[in-house]
Amino acid sequence: MFPYNYTTDDLPNGLRLITVPTDYPNLVALYIVVQTGSRNEVEPGKSGYAHFFEHMMFRGSEKFTPDQRDEILKRAGASANAYTTDDRTVYHEVFAKEDLDRVMELEADRFQRLRYSPDVYKTEALAVLGEYNKNSADPVSKLYETLRATAFTKHTYAHTTMGFLEDIKDMPNQYDYSLEFYKRYYRPEYTTIMLVGDVTRERAMPLVQKNFGDWKRGSYAPQIPAEPEQTAPRTAHVDWSSPTLPYTVVAFRAPAYSDEKKDKAALDLLAAIAFGENSEMYERLVRKEQRVDRLFTSADDQIDP
Repeated sequence: MFPYNYTTDDLPNGLRLITVPTDYPNLVALYIVVQTGSRNEVEPGKSGYAHFFEHMMFRGSEKFTPDQRDEILKRAGASANAYTTDDRTVYHEVFAKEDLDRVMELEADRFQRLRYSPDVYKTEALAVLGEYNKNSADPVSKLYETLRATAFTKHTYAHTTMGFLEDIKDMPNQYDYSLEFYKRYYRPEYTTIMLVGDVTRERAMPLVQKNFGDWKRGSYAPQIPAEPEQTAPRTAHVDWSSPTLPYTVVAFRAPAYSDEKKDKAALDLLAAIAFGENSEMYERLVRKEQRVDRLFTSADDQIDP
């Protein structure tokens, strides 16, 4: 059971506010969840942009330069970061409650009025390519990239949040498309604001209405391709040029997340019993026989199967 009472408010423009008052004095955590991840990247040659905007959202807005934003957050003693998944991009900050007004002003500006030049865009696109190359030096990252491309033939889950390498290489040439991506997805109907901590709905709601109430709803809805039924096993092999331990990954198609069905809970329980650190298999293969260096499993929450 969730230990705190919370409220949910939907604004006329589609923006959702969730307020969770807790007993932590003087601190507020802000989460802004954009329901846009690699799943939304439906156009061929345009993968990786959800993750790319995780970078660009820190590169300045209409009212605040990156340095101004950093200075405001520094004075507030705030910690700020972001991450991207298949289904969403999440921006989060923790700060003192007296800085809530200023932080909300900062966030409203970048979510509605992000600004960056072609030169800044190209610099960040090259940084993303560097991040991809760094990740690709890890055999496990390359293994999971290959797993995705093998498991999915139509659905956009075929690529990771980083995107396909050829698309990332072409990113520096896609400034205009980046503006279109932001225009499509950074809209109130895709966004949930969650305020947690020393804050009340009575405090949060007027602030959200003031800063986000005029944010215009968009009209774009991506057509996510359905994955055809898989009728036979698929396999792939990743050659590695330098010495490394062998890795094996076995994946099964799992159901989509549901608030009502019990499949996810059952899969989590099965994973712990069969492969967890207290399982018989882990005890035998990892601890006793030491034939395996790592053994783990996961069943992620996804919008689609």
